[in-house]
Amino acid sequence: MRVPANRPALRVQPTGAGEEELESNEDSGAAYEAPPEEDTSTPASRRLHDLIIQLGRYRSLRDPLHGICESNQLTPTQIHVLMWLGNDGPTHVGVLAQRVGITKKTITGVVDRLEDMKMVERTRDAEDRRAVVAQLTSEGVKLFTLISRSVDQGLRRMLDLLPPDDQEALFGLLERVLKRLGTTPEQAV
Repeated sequence: MRVPANRPALRVQPTGAGEEELESNEDSGAAYEAPPEEDTSTPASRRLHDLIIQLGRYRSLRDPLHGICESNQLTPTQIHVLMWLGNDGPTHVGVLAQRVGITKKTITGVVDRLEDMKMVERTRDAEDRRAVVAQLTSEGVKLFTLISRSVDQGLRRMLDLLPPDDQEALFGLLERVLKRLGTTPEQAV
């Protein structure tokens, strides 16, 4: 069984000196850390935020998944879980909760419903019988394939808006961000 690295999520934390450091986001039971009361945003962070919001307003970017959610009676969180399992293979449920951005208690209910729908099955980890691993069933794999094709179609439509040089620039920027975060997709949670 291929199990992705069970590493905690990484968060970028400002150090106060114009630098940023990576901080582990392990589920240590620590309380929610509220953002600072004063506005610490920068013109660049506000611009990036605004651009992401504007991209999110284009319904055409969301339509393919919306139709799949509707026709299969799935929530966006359930689609998110299916995508992670389809991309990474069998995954510890706690790691899956971190990747989706929900609590371990909440992921249990999400996996319960997907299991009831015959999309996911649970097994015990062969090395640690206390740990639960979720994986796609054959029906889940079929739906994941449909979701992946739909996402790919949407991404191709977006990339078609850019000339090849701009596409390469976009890829280069994203690759540099990943490199500076000091992680590869296989290492990130």
